[in-house]
Amino acid sequence: MLIQQLVNGLLLGTTFALIALSFNLVVGALDRLNFALGETAMVSAICGSLFLSRLDLPFVLAFLVSLAVGALIAGITFLLSFRFVSAQYHTAPILSSLGVGLVITSLVTRLLGSDQRRVPSVLEGVRIEIGPLRIVGDQLIILAVAALMTVLLYGFLNRTPWGTAIRGVSDDPDMAGLLGVPVQRVILLTFVVSGTLAGASGLLTGLSFHTVSPFTGFETTLTALMVIVLGGLGNITGGVVAGLMIGVIETMTVAYLSATYRDLIVFLLVGITLVARPQGLFTRNTGVVGRV
Repeated sequence: MLIQQLVNGLLLGTTFALIALSFNLVVGALDRLNFALGETAMVSAICGSLFLSRLDLPFVLAFLVSLAVGALIAGITFLLSFRFVSAQYHTAPILSSLGVGLVITSLVTRLLGSDQRRVPSVLEGVRIEIGPLRIVGDQLIILAVAALMTVLLYGFLNRTPWGTAIRGVSDDPDMAGLLGVPVQRVILLTFVVSGTLAGASGLLTGLSFHTVSPFTGFETTLTALMVIVLGGLGNITGGVVAGLMIGVIETMTVAYLSATYRDLIVFLLVGITLVARPQGLFTRNTGVVGRV
């Protein structure tokens, strides 16, 4: 029972890790938070579920649609809330992205309705049993896709010229600009990559619970904020570890205590972290925290 719940928690944590990676990429590039990423994940999940359930397309195609939708919305959010918003007012992009998120939710509910949508099982009937441990097919997909997305992100950031440019802009945008790096294009690319991660997280979360709602955007954003508070703003590795931690904590709380205590325990952990280590559990300096 304990091992089963631990595995379930780690699998849930992989979806949290993906959305935390999405947030941390934007923080690294702009020292700002994109509060529309939760809604980006929600729309991507709904689009993916429509392709799976109504059009009966293969999961791979539905997943690619979710990635494309996430990338498109994130790019539009950058143009609306960050690119042409004065940097003189530090809270303006944050408030603007919050507004974009509200507009997205309103449009989705008006165009597609406010009902929850079912995300069908992809590998129904497939399971792996090792003693008391049981892993179903959808969990295998979640694990494989989350691992693949993380590896691809690492390879992109460390093995490609555009990835090097993203890391350069994250470290020092002014110096990168002086060296000829097209800073605004790189930041736009960062948002697009961030949106693909949010889209992946949205559909995988929907696959985990087999349902998606137009009102899960804020909840996703809140979860991501808790993850990056624990892992450290801008700390990609810390975000992954913290996402897995929160997934395990939530699953264990529901299994051994009560679902009513799930959020309470996580909030307590985040509160203690903010008091004891405001830079996060896995970040040694407070530079990015102060800038954000």
